[in-house]
Amino acid sequence: MMIRGIAAWLLAMVLSVSAAHAHGGVGMVDKRCVLRIGPDIMFFTGYQPQNSREEFCDDIPSTGQMVVALDMQESELRDMLTEIRLIKDEGNHTTMNGLPFLTDAELGSPQVLDPVTITHVLPKKYPTGTLTFEHTFPETGKFIGIVTVKNEHGQTYVSQFPFSVGQGFGKSMGIYISMGVVLLAAVFMLWHLGRKQKPVLPNKPA
Repeated sequence: MMIRGIAAWLLAMVLSVSAAHAHGGVGMVDKRCVLRIGPDIMFFTGYQPQNSREEFCDDIPSTGQMVVALDMQESELRDMLTEIRLIKDEGNHTTMNGLPFLTDAELGSPQVLDPVTITHVLPKKYPTGTLTFEHTFPETGKFIGIVTVKNEHGQTYVSQFPFSVGQGFGKSMGIYISMGVVLLAAVFMLWHLGRKQKPVLPNKPA
């Protein structure tokens, strides 16, 4: 029973490390990038035309031009106002699962958002369900994408996704190191526990 408990702990720790390095509202579904927003999703496609047509889902490999297309699958999203904002992450936001996260007060404050905004796509309806925007990053760094949708009744959903530009390798190394530490700790615990539970054979009579 103890071994099973340790194995369960190991799985939980590995999953928690992976979750802490996920990218907020952006994830993968059926090998496609999706942006989760409220109860709905948008398919997410990003690429850098100056490098290749290879798509990225979260972190941007290098500086330069970035093109992103969002495909709204649900018809209700096409009737809502969609707004996109990219901001610089200056490291002064609340964190959730190790990721920067803007509070409702910050999201509603132009004084907070405007000074760090690098791209702002104003609220607009997209009846065709396709939204495309681009931005050129002159330097590496950390950023946060904010997608907001709002219907005619005032109901609002916000999706946030932190990402980096030109820092993918270092970020991946951090993930692997964290997972490696967890694995090594679990192996040591299993080994130590196995030694303790090793039965002691009675001495044979002379």
